[in-house]
Amino acid sequence: MPIDPDDPPIWLRKLHVTAAQIGPSDYPTTPAEGILQVCRLSDAQLALMKAFEQSIRGKPSNSGNS
Repeated sequence: MPIDPDDPPIWLRKLHVTAAQIGPSDYPTTPAEGILQVCRLSDAQLALMKAFEQSIRGKPSNSGNS
């Protein structure tokens, strides 16, 4: 469906705002740095899940370490 220039969709009208908010510092400088950031976020998320589970159950979870 072609876009009507007199009535563009809202996402297209707001695109310049989003583009102005994004800067080069928002992204990792190298692919390796990006992978490290993902790993750190994954570790933090796993720690939060374990803490939430422990607080709900009232005891430490068994992480498979026997």
